[in-house]
Amino acid sequence: MPRAVLSLVFFALLAFPAAAQLDGAPKAPVAAAPPSQCPDNMDAFADSAEVLSCLCPAAQLGAGSVWGTDTYTADSATCRAALHAGMVGRQGGLVTVEMLPGLARYPGTTRNGVQSQNYGSYRGSYRFQGEPVRAQAAPAATQTQITQCPDTMTAFADSAEVVTCTCPAAQSGSGAVWGTDTYTADSATCRAALHAGLLPRQGGTVTLEMLPGEARYPGTTRNGVASTNYGPYGASYRFRGDPRRQAAAAPGAPQVCPDNMSAFADSDEQLSCLCPGEATLRGAVWGTDTYTADSATCRAAVHAGMIAQTGGSVALQMLPGAARYPGTTRNGIASNNFGAYGASFRFTGDARAGKAGAPVQAPVAESLQRTGQVQLYITFRTGSADLDMAAAPVLYQVRDALVNDPALRLRLIGHTDSTGTAATNLPLSQRRAESVRQWLVASGIGAERLGAEGRGPNEPIADNASESGRSLNRRVQAARMQ
Repeated sequence: MPRAVLSLVFFALLAFPAAAQLDGAPKAPVAAAPPSQCPDNMDAFADSAEVLSCLCPAAQLGAGSVWGTDTYTADSATCRAALHAGMVGRQGGLVTVEMLPGLARYPGTTRNGVQSQNYGSYRGSYRFQGEPVRAQAAPAATQTQITQCPDTMTAFADSAEVVTCTCPAAQSGSGAVWGTDTYTADSATCRAALHAGLLPRQGGTVTLEMLPGEARYPGTTRNGVASTNYGPYGASYRFRGDPRRQAAAAPGAPQVCPDNMSAFADSDEQLSCLCPGEATLRGAVWGTDTYTADSATCRAAVHAGMIAQTGGSVALQMLPGAARYPGTTRNGIASNNFGAYGASFRFTGDARAGKAGAPVQAPVAESLQRTGQVQLYITFRTGSADLDMAAAPVLYQVRDALVNDPALRLRLIGHTDSTGTAATNLPLSQRRAESVRQWLVASGIGAERLGAEGRGPNEPIADNASESGRSLNRRVQAARMQ
């Protein structure tokens, strides 16, 4: 080919490089624009239904406030909410945000190291699309679509809603609780669930119902959680579906008396309740016949002569405070002097102390929940480890408590009074504890859930100088094993 023609072809290719590509041939890729950084909050998108993908830098995760859980107020800090929702880790990342209408309430929770707050009605909301990518996945048993429980239920106050939610293990150890079985709306939700006996230490799912406020919330110590007395509060909640609490006492059985009557101060209520034998051994008493509201209820009943030290049923009346409470020693109980106190109580009915009867048994399941232990007044044949027929009602209570709470494990500890020698009593107490264990195993309870030991006369809970004291010391103690 002539040189001139070659030159023309070469320059044509330089001038028109696209001409060297045929139609339909692959073209060079065009670089996509990087995602924009997320707005500090989504308020500018309120009143829209937009879906936005944006980038959360790590530095943006620590700034700003968050209101709500899973669904957040539009003015919540976007990237901090994404961390709370588990959509990004501490290094940040890409998120997709969906704008939503406003809600009537936004419950706050503590999750993934971020504390969100409760809020009422707000005009616009958002939530994140996609699957959470939490640094630590929830245990398989709790990997459901159920939202984590709010720190408290105050966002649901003034409603009658039923809420099902999940309590992580870490959440049951923090916060204050007011009340027993029915709790103030600002009580720590998961800690109250642990107090109510609904939640194991490893966490789990609970269902609760919102209720109107009550005039008082008596506090108790139960399942290792101390709740506190409180007066009137505008909203309450209680948990549903607790077979352990339902089994604590038969329908119509009397309630166990409160440790003291402080929760009923400033009222004129009348109350009938049961004093188990072991409850008469605890607490201080101030006054005579009329007692300060914070006096130990069952110990005051012994002092007043209403029951023997072995326990019984009592009726009492709340009264206004008095200017003074003189102390006396009576029926083996020393009460103390006290000055003015804001509320009082007295027992009604005839004093009936005298010869002690058999110790009154505390409800087994309820006592195990409240204190982690219970004294079992199980009768044996004299000087023997053979169970008496009269022991059956108490044994059935222990069996039912174990059946209704499959996680419950008990150590059975035999005790005797001081009658006889230690060489006789120590092995006798061991055999009696073992007899109870064998009865429970024969009734279908797994042997691995029960231990047995004997301590003879070495750990009395009452004075061995009286028959009532000795009868309280002859017992098998059931203590929860962790």
